[in-house]
Amino acid sequence: MGNTMRVAIIDLGTNTCNLLIADVKNGNWEAVHRSKELVKLGRDGIHKQLLTPSAFQRGLTALKNHLKKIKHFNADQIQAYATSAIRNASNGNEFVELAKYELNINLEVIDGNQEADFIFSGVLQGLNSNLNRFLVLDIGGGSNEFILANNDRILWKQSFEIGMARVLERFVPDDPIAPEQITAMEQWFETELKDLWQRIDHEPIITLVGCSGAFDTFADLIEQVNPETHIRKSSEIMLEDFLRIYKLLLATNKEERNQLKGMDPMRVEMIVVSSVFVNFIVHKLGIKRIIQTNYSLKEGALTRFLT
Repeated sequence: MGNTMRVAIIDLGTNTCNLLIADVKNGNWEAVHRSKELVKLGRDGIHKQLLTPSAFQRGLTALKNHLKKIKHFNADQIQAYATSAIRNASNGNEFVELAKYELNINLEVIDGNQEADFIFSGVLQGLNSNLNRFLVLDIGGGSNEFILANNDRILWKQSFEIGMARVLERFVPDDPIAPEQITAMEQWFETELKDLWQRIDHEPIITLVGCSGAFDTFADLIEQVNPETHIRKSSEIMLEDFLRIYKLLLATNKEERNQLKGMDPMRVEMIVVSSVFVNFIVHKLGIKRIIQTNYSLKEGALTRFLT
């Protein structure tokens, strides 16, 4: 029997900084702790590809809080990854150096390809049935990853720098959002995703696998359960349920959304544009099934320790 190793994975995203602590043994893992911190690294600077001083502060505070938990749970090893906001910011390197200097944490800045690979590894652990052809979507604050797959094989993958923090900065939607703003967003998505349309032209996709982030919140809103209480390896989101939630979100302002059973306070700003994005993809591609999984980058990154 092998020894158990306790591993902490930090995923420093554009909107949230996620933590997963897991015990790894004999090629398997079991979660010990999950939590996240709101960082909003893109606020006021994402369109200028710049991290503001307050973004630096929020990022460091989140890492500090996670390190306390990691210490509390006595993790043997820490692996920390940074994605879109850090990799695209002209001063992203400074943040990495500061994290090393102040907190002694090594942040590995990964590109969109590596991010998609991790996401897919995570998703595969969550899916319990063989799916022939499916499209994976991970909605982030800075970037959205699309992965076209067949069973356990990636056919095509691409990271698009059109995450929801970028959408909010670009369109500054009203609250509630106005119909003409939705139209403008959809036109922008149409243009920005031309590589996706080209890749799946003539090859219909009926199954969308949405991982983590907004999809977890959609599932929580549908089931009316408190955020973070249900970790679903895999669950089906019925299209009519999604459309009902979509319409509800379009009609609400921030205060009303905060009152909804299942709403994650950290997603209250981005959930509307996320739902616009998903609705657009569903209709554009003629999606018939949505499968949600909580498993994504963190769970995928854990596979590095399983061999």
